[in-house]
Amino acid sequence: MHFSKPSAAFTLIELLTAMAVLALVMVMLLQVIDGVLRSTRLHSQQMDSAAAARRALDMLALDISSGIVGESATILVSRATTPVLALLTDRRGTNSADHRFLAVSYSLEENSLVRSYRSVSFQEADLLSSAIDTNGAASSAMADGILGLKIQVATHSGIHAITGVPASNYLTANYNRFSVPSGWLALMTPSATFASNLTNRAQALDVWIAAVDDQNKRLLDDTETLAAAKNSLGADPALWRSNIDSAVLPMPAKNAIQILNKTIPLP
Repeated sequence: MHFSKPSAAFTLIELLTAMAVLALVMVMLLQVIDGVLRSTRLHSQQMDSAAAARRALDMLALDISSGIVGESATILVSRATTPVLALLTDRRGTNSADHRFLAVSYSLEENSLVRSYRSVSFQEADLLSSAIDTNGAASSAMADGILGLKIQVATHSGIHAITGVPASNYLTANYNRFSVPSGWLALMTPSATFASNLTNRAQALDVWIAAVDDQNKRLLDDTETLAAAKNSLGADPALWRSNIDSAVLPMPAKNAIQILNKTIPLP
């Protein structure tokens, strides 16, 4: 009589051990996937924030490139913080036969960079005042999550901060015998032919923006560090990155803050 050998089988302990190992591997795998998804989502948010700020800079550059600069009009910069810049452009406004120029101004409101614009008619003789007149103007937020905006003037002698007071050759309160509206200063650009004897006129605007995405702005709000983030930027935008890195802020928000810079030639 012949007896067959019993077939090999796993014991209960072996099965439980295998299941525990499999569960551990699954947990580790899920953690890796979750980390990748979080990183991808954060990167996407940062890219969206930077893209919005970059589009705002591109729009500002387009407005400035089509700016009206001459004997009686130029680009105006604010002595205060907001609005920050105003000008007339030859961009299309309305289809009205009375449309002459498009008045455009930029301001930093709360944490948004806002562009306001309106049509300027042929009846408006004081073009410097027309540039800053926002009565009836339409407005749109070009970018949100803006922590800081800094505009500097580039001349042949270097980069100069706008301090709210006139500066020799490139920033004036009296433009070709026209009084500049109160609270504003006028840029003397190469197109100001009446001032051709001035050797250090404004050649470009050096614009800096610090931006953060919505999620990390909420984190700054929730931890009551939004004001600290803004204050840490400082007066010199070239130091913004290092200032942010050394500030006491939540690490995710600190890493998410984007610093953008664009040099815009003046007409």
